[in-house]
Amino acid sequence: MSFIGQTYGAASALLAALALIGIAATLIFQAHDTKIAREEARRIAIAELLKMAMDDPALDEAWGPVPADADPKARRQLMYINMIISEWQMSFETKALPEKRLRAISREMFSGRPGRAFWEEARQVRMGTAGSRRARRFHEILDEEYHLAPVPSPGRPRPRRPWMLFAGSAVGVLAAGGVVRRAIARRRSPG
Repeated sequence: MSFIGQTYGAASALLAALALIGIAATLIFQAHDTKIAREEARRIAIAELLKMAMDDPALDEAWGPVPADADPKARRQLMYINMIISEWQMSFETKALPEKRLRAISREMFSGRPGRAFWEEARQVRMGTAGSRRARRFHEILDEEYHLAPVPSPGRPRPRRPWMLFAGSAVGVLAAGGVVRRAIARRRSPG
């Protein structure tokens, strides 16, 4: 009888250890999903604030001094590109935007004057403040594609292909929405 009791005791301990590992893994996944959802909410809030600043020069000044000689159109373009690249970064960090696609859309952006102007101005800050290994890799890819992108000629504007930028952003938005939706579904599911 004691042998049977010891066998059941060992099996019970093994099952309890497996259950504990399962609970720990679930908590880790939930924490990761919560972090992603919180980051997405923060980026949405910042995007809304930037949209307001793009529409109202008085609000633009609230972000810091605006140079007196700043071209309003160029400034709005830089703010918009910042929002696009932030969305790309979130999509890349959540693995919703593959590296090959990131390279294609960033090279397209850096082939235009506004994209090049943005990266020249923001490069050091963005690369210096990347907080994770994946964020650092994202910025390295952007920098590589910036250097590989053809420099636009100063006289003639290049043909616009906004659908390419939209397609890249749409993929990221849909993927980020799927991540958030999955996190909500996990919270609602029993067990």
